[in-house]
Amino acid sequence: MAKRTYIITAFQAKQNEKNAKLYGRDSTKGAPNMNLITGLEKLCEDNDGEIMYLSMNGMDASEYYEDYAHKFFRNNPHVYLPKNRNRKLNKNCIVSDDIVPPQNMDPATSRDRIVQKDQTRIFAHSKQRLKSIAAGNGRLPKLLITTGACTHPNYNETNHKGDLAKKEHKYGAVIVDVIDNISFNVRIIPAQRDGVFIDLGKIYDGGKEVGHANVEALILGDIHWGDHDPKTIRANDEMLSYFKPKRIFLHDFINGHSVSPWERDKMITRVKLFEEGKLSIEKELIAAYNELIRLSKNNPGTEINIVDSNHAFFFNGYLESGQYLKEPWNTRLALKIANGLIDGKSPIETGLKLMGSIPSNVKFLALRSDYIIQGWQLASHGHRGISGARGNVKSHEVAHGKSITGHTHAPEIMRDTIIVGTSTRLDLPYTDGSASRWMAANAVLYEGGLVQLIPIINGKWKG
Repeated sequence: MAKRTYIITAFQAKQNEKNAKLYGRDSTKGAPNMNLITGLEKLCEDNDGEIMYLSMNGMDASEYYEDYAHKFFRNNPHVYLPKNRNRKLNKNCIVSDDIVPPQNMDPATSRDRIVQKDQTRIFAHSKQRLKSIAAGNGRLPKLLITTGACTHPNYNETNHKGDLAKKEHKYGAVIVDVIDNISFNVRIIPAQRDGVFIDLGKIYDGGKEVGHANVEALILGDIHWGDHDPKTIRANDEMLSYFKPKRIFLHDFINGHSVSPWERDKMITRVKLFEEGKLSIEKELIAAYNELIRLSKNNPGTEINIVDSNHAFFFNGYLESGQYLKEPWNTRLALKIANGLIDGKSPIETGLKLMGSIPSNVKFLALRSDYIIQGWQLASHGHRGISGARGNVKSHEVAHGKSITGHTHAPEIMRDTIIVGTSTRLDLPYTDGSASRWMAANAVLYEGGLVQLIPIINGKWKG
């Protein structure tokens, strides 16, 4: 299969006469956002691609495509009804006939089990949802993705569900770059209400590309230096060079394998780790320090933020327990770091500073830090939830409103809550034999507030 690009969006049917009489006539309900549509068609033209318009009901099931689609979509050869969907883009990606009412709060509800046969599944919905779904033992996860809409909202705003659906209506599309019959790249394209959108830094306003967006921040998938994946690190470097962000955010930059509590009572595992040099705090800190210096030199005008993360707290537990007294190869350095902890300093910051001078463009964010850019909270790793509970996508939404976090290694979009993936290998010992949601993915925050989550598949992030 030759390379092919697909732009996939969805449209609601327009208001019918019955609902106009019941709730008041509104010609905007289900009307196409023509500025968005002409922009998507321009993007399609630029990529020599194919556009797909997926039909949805309007306010209720009485407003359906066959009788109530806007005239723009009537007899449009690029319109796909449910009966014409289930179209394979390649062996591993399908545009499906799933029907989820546009009023539903979370289009992913009860859909995990339907994402079968190791196929990423894209279906029509007025919200943009992305969720990684576990697949097999050690294989890449599948993705459940919904499109967003290219029409203006059409809901019954006199009830709770319709009122909320209008507030959460998302304009945009999904783009899929099919590389061959197996490989593809995919990303969601969010759009503003006026139809302006950004894809890979290119700004589209109607039928023209109007420039390149400034990038406020690039949030990388959890680093875990020492367990990192070289292909993903190269992809991260490519993105840094391509987007030239003002800021980088690093989650779980330190892996903590030298002080991990999970292997402390596993004698055979510790023998192997000792032989590999992975029980040495100094070796781990030197390796992380060298990577930090490399990032700083390669991105001299970019602010580098190290987000306080749960693996960094392995050091706190190690020092509090006095475990270093049983490990003479670590005792001297651990005592120096412990002195800093007594004074309230971060063990990671103290340890890295003991390895050498920290570049001026590197910042260490504290656990209680807020770092809000364009309304997005960027200083939360995601491991902490509300009132001491564990973090999850729903608690992030309640606590932060708009946030980009890490921690789960499973990329996800739910409304204005975005979780990046991982920069680690996907075959780590503690994932052996388990189906995994892990995937590499980074988030790009553009000036103006639009965000793209960009998955990385086998080191590739764009066609």
